[in-house]
Amino acid sequence: MRVTQTMLTKTNIGHLSSSYQKLSVLQEQLISGKKIQRPSEDPVVAMQGIRYRTEVREVDQFKKNISEATGWMDLTDSALDEASSAMRRIRELTTQAANDTYDATQRQAIQSEVGQLIEHIGTLANTKYNEKSIFNGTKTDKPLVDMDALKDYLKNGGATSSIYKDATIADQAIEYEISSGIKVDINVKPDEVFGTTTFEKLKALYDKLGESVQNNGEELSGMLESIDDILDKTVETRADLGARVNRLELNASRLDDQEIIAKAIMSNNEDIDAEKVIMELKSYETLHRAALSAGARVIQPTLLDFLR
Repeated sequence: MRVTQTMLTKTNIGHLSSSYQKLSVLQEQLISGKKIQRPSEDPVVAMQGIRYRTEVREVDQFKKNISEATGWMDLTDSALDEASSAMRRIRELTTQAANDTYDATQRQAIQSEVGQLIEHIGTLANTKYNEKSIFNGTKTDKPLVDMDALKDYLKNGGATSSIYKDATIADQAIEYEISSGIKVDINVKPDEVFGTTTFEKLKALYDKLGESVQNNGEELSGMLESIDDILDKTVETRADLGARVNRLELNASRLDDQEIIAKAIMSNNEDIDAEKVIMELKSYETLHRAALSAGARVIQPTLLDFLR
């Protein structure tokens, strides 16, 4: 077959075009730091990248859930600790009032402080985290206790249920997903600490302190057991809450490791080896210059070249 000048020129231009294309790919890789710029360049890498990125986003969302849950539960523990302090103060006052040397006037003074402490416990039952009530089950948009109703209940009595904003206490659990398929209850149900039994016992103590009967210290001493029951229940609730917080912390640590691994795999799948690409780019630049030099020799000069 006869090789013409036109054939040589077309072949040379074709090879130079391929060389330019390869140089362009390498330059894009070096600038972007990624192996591919479009999914069509390598569908396998693109599909794996989507899967790894989805995993990283899921881990990030689980970490946000854990952060939110931890904040909620830390505030819950703080409120329960404050409620325990109030109950211990009530117990201390009751022990003082149980001394038969105290007269009715002195016990009424203690009753006044106990009433304030009971109201404080009511405000703790309405604690909010990010504008959400943390002790009212899934009814987070409403406070648990009606404070005006609680004050009226202490002074005038009535049904214990009247002190709550709703006729029935919402005791549903609030769950946060902290890992794929793993959920944890983040709330403390109101019945466990701020239920009707708690306020009934506190109301009974409040009324007993207000009696004008002398020498009823034994009756008041008998009510210490009720206060201890509330304190014990609060301690148990805090212990259960603490166990769940520990689980969150362990899961958060595992998610940190999972995120590092997922990002490393994603990087290995998508990111270039910069040193390798630089060496390859220099190599192709050298070859490209050689191709240009060879092409200049192969392509014969024309009359126009001599007229320059």
